[in-house]
Amino acid sequence: MINNLSLLTINEFIDSQDPTLDKEIVTLIDQYSGELVNFKKHHLPVPANGRYLYRTKVNSDESIVYYKRIVSHEISIKIAEVYGDGNTDDSHAIQQLIDEMETGQVLHLDNKRYMLHQPLQINKAIKIKGSATKSSVSFPPFLITNNNDGIMINTSGAVLEGFGIYNIIWYTMSPNGHTGVKVNGSPASHAYDIILRDLTIRGYQTALDVNYLWSSQIQTVKTENCKVGILVRGQSVNNEISNNTSIAITPDYDIPGSRGIWFEGTASKEGWRIIDTFICNVYEGIYAENTSRVSILNSMIDFCRHVGIGIAEDCNNWNINSNYIALRQPGYGICLTNHVQGSKFTRGNKILDNDIVMYDHPETDHISIGINIAGKGSLYDDLRGNSVKGFKVYDIQAASGLKTTISYNKCLSEIHPNIMGNFITNDNVGTVYEQNLNDSLCLGKVNII
Repeated sequence: MINNLSLLTINEFIDSQDPTLDKEIVTLIDQYSGELVNFKKHHLPVPANGRYLYRTKVNSDESIVYYKRIVSHEISIKIAEVYGDGNTDDSHAIQQLIDEMETGQVLHLDNKRYMLHQPLQINKAIKIKGSATKSSVSFPPFLITNNNDGIMINTSGAVLEGFGIYNIIWYTMSPNGHTGVKVNGSPASHAYDIILRDLTIRGYQTALDVNYLWSSQIQTVKTENCKVGILVRGQSVNNEISNNTSIAITPDYDIPGSRGIWFEGTASKEGWRIIDTFICNVYEGIYAENTSRVSILNSMIDFCRHVGIGIAEDCNNWNINSNYIALRQPGYGICLTNHVQGSKFTRGNKILDNDIVMYDHPETDHISIGINIAGKGSLYDDLRGNSVKGFKVYDIQAASGLKTTISYNKCLSEIHPNIMGNFITNDNVGTVYEQNLNDSLCLGKVNII
């Protein structure tokens, strides 16, 4: 087929078998996008299965010519044989294009719906980019999975930005075992410098699963109606969740056992920063085991169904500072608990300047505690300047004998006991010092359990 510019399509050129057409640079028409494209002769063999960026031409005189597409930094999804209609499986064509891309290149998604019957595998440090999940266009780009996982990142340096990943049937409608995005680091090969930005992940058992993730960024990621928002596995170190990342379940739905951010405990983790993050309507906002040196700053955990922040075995040196935590059902605002006999310590955590609230609710409540420090291994924790309101049993509770400092907190509930206006410190032998409102210091045993 020849157009009015007397140019061949890519396939017509490759299939021509005419050696006289072979030039150092040949201008052709992309049969999928309709755009003009240049291919440059490549003097070394190219991937034999090349379809979009590499092609091999076998001529009638048995000569073999290799061609590589000349591309800018950004590659349009239009050059692949995709439909983007939300029904036809586009996974094989998109995977083919990804496999042909080189490290550092950018794949730009068009504003369409791409159906995936197989998860996409990213094995190079490339970027997949859309127009933004908050685009003003009627159809910002989305990948739709057909009850399967979405994207598997198997290397360092990959970037996902500006598109959505939805399962065709949401977890809230029919539970599944799938994951929207999974980062597959390993003990031998940590996943470094991953950037996940401006993504919407909806309807999976786990929205984002990261394993052995190091020095990476999760920014403005929005997860909706997933049982687990972010699951952190393996020895994942020095990462950040920030920039209005949102983890939420629609108020009409109740997913028992749901967690916003879950640091599972089979391997040690440390150095995470959770900043300006919103978590809503889950059973446990943040739950952690075997995780140390975590900062939670300026974040909101709202309408939580049981525990706002739960810190369990071997979690040391957390800084929980300037957050808003509100429960919609009986439970714990912040709970540091370690009941595992013979376990490692949970110690050195600072809970400072937080607003912790229990909403009014109709249930009979015999368990709710604003801040609960319990377990045999909780040591050197510091509770200071927190505002705790509306809890049914205790505003702040600490197990006797712990080396916990409770100072200058504002507890507004009418339930007894209440430590409003006082500070309490527990020394090594469990003696409690109480500072009265008139600043007269007295020594005595105070039972706050």
